[in-house]
Amino acid sequence: MGWRVGFGESEITPPIGVWLTGFANRIKPCDDIHDPLLARAFVIENSQRERAAILALDLIALTEEQVLVLRKLVRDWTGIQPQNLLINCSHTHSAPAVGELAPSCMGIPDRNYLDVAIRKAATAVKLACDNMFGSKLFFGTAECQVGINRRQRNPDGRIVIGQNPEGVVDHQVSVLAANLDGNGLWFIAFSYACHPVVLGGDNYSVTADYVHFARQSVEDFFNGSAFTMFLQGCSGDINPKERGNFEIAQKLGRELALSVLQAMLKLEHIEDGPITGVISTLNLPLLPPPNQKQLREHQRQSREAAKVAKKEGHMSEAQWRVCEAEWASQILESMRNNSLPTSEKMNAQVLRIGNIAFANLASEVFAEIGINVKSHSPFAHTFALGYTNGCIGYLPTAKAYEEGGYEVEQAFKFYGRLMMHAPESEKIATDWLIRNLKKVANSR
Repeated sequence: MGWRVGFGESEITPPIGVWLTGFANRIKPCDDIHDPLLARAFVIENSQRERAAILALDLIALTEEQVLVLRKLVRDWTGIQPQNLLINCSHTHSAPAVGELAPSCMGIPDRNYLDVAIRKAATAVKLACDNMFGSKLFFGTAECQVGINRRQRNPDGRIVIGQNPEGVVDHQVSVLAANLDGNGLWFIAFSYACHPVVLGGDNYSVTADYVHFARQSVEDFFNGSAFTMFLQGCSGDINPKERGNFEIAQKLGRELALSVLQAMLKLEHIEDGPITGVISTLNLPLLPPPNQKQLREHQRQSREAAKVAKKEGHMSEAQWRVCEAEWASQILESMRNNSLPTSEKMNAQVLRIGNIAFANLASEVFAEIGINVKSHSPFAHTFALGYTNGCIGYLPTAKAYEEGGYEVEQAFKFYGRLMMHAPESEKIATDWLIRNLKKVANSR
C-alpha cells in the first residue's frame, strides 16, 4: 500500500483589537491584518495504518495548558496519540498574546480568541485525516542565508542583540514533501531556523512575517498545485540578516522559498517504514535568584524608572520597567512563602516517520544545539525543531551562560518565569534527544 497523506488548514487570524506579543514595547492592540495566520496539518500514514500528525501554527508559542487541550482534541477526534502529534509554532512576533506564557508587558491575552484558535488548530488535523490520499514521500535539503547569529559582542565585552557574522548559524533548509498519486499535487513541509522578527515592535499589523511570503512564493511557483507549511527550527540566537518593513520580509521570504525549491530538485525517496513517537517531560534545574537586598533595590529602581519614563511620555519603557518591578516582587513573595521552585519542566519529543526523524524541544533552542543533535542522530535525515509542544523560554548552550546576554540574563522574565534554568540544561535536553533518536531508530 505504501504511504497515505492528508493536508488540512484552518485560519486562526485574530480580529483587530487583540494584543500582539513578542516585543515588550507595544502600547496598544493590533490595528490591521496584513496576512492571515494559519493552522496547517500534515498527516502521514504508513502501510501498517500507523499515523503521525505535524501541526504548524502561526503563533509565537503555546502554553502547557494549550498543548494539553490540543493533544486531547486531536486524540478524541482522530485517534492520533500525543507522542505522534508534533505541534510547532512559527514564532512570529506579530501574532496574538497567548496566555500565561508572559507578563502583561508582552500583550494582554484574549481568552475568547485563544479558545477558538486552539479548536481550529485541532480541526486542521481532523480535516487532514478526513482527506487521505495515496502518496510518495520525499526528503531534501538546501542552504539558505536569511539568518544571522544575533549575539554581538560589544567593545566593552557585553553581549547584545545585534549581528555576529562569526557566530554559529544553521543554514540548512529541510523539506519533507509528498506527491499525491495520480494528480500531481504536492504537500510541502519545510523547516528553517530564524526568528520571524523582520517587523519589529512598532508593527501593529497581524502577520506571519517572512514565513508568510516564503509559503506564498513556493505555492505561487506550483501554480496552485502545492500546499505548504513552515516548521521553525532551532533559532533561539538567530535573527534575519535584514529587518524593517514588509518589503524586506517579502524579499527574505522569497529567498527562503528559492532554497526550498532548490531542495525540491534534490529530493530522495522515503521508503514505507515505521511511524513511532516518544514524548517526555524533562526536569531542568534552575539558577538561584539574587539575594533579597538586591531584589528590593531592583524593585525600587524599576518603579522609579517607570515613573520617570511615564512622566516623559516613554510609555513602552514605563511598561517594561513595571514588569521588572513585578518580577522582583514575585521573587520576594516566593521567598517569604518558601515556595521558590528549584526546577522547571520542558516537553521533549522524538518522532520517526520511515527513515527520517524529528527531534523537538519546547524552547527557543540555540542553533548550535540543533546542529549538534542532527550530527549525532542515527538517521540520515533529521529535523531539529524548537517551539514545539509548548515553549518555556530559551535553551542556550552552556557556553552562553559564561558570555551572558539577553537570552541568559533577561529573556526568562518576558516568559513570566521567576528564574533561568541552569547551564546543564543543554546536556539534559541533548542527551535525551540523542538517546531517544537511537531508540526509535531501532524500532520495528
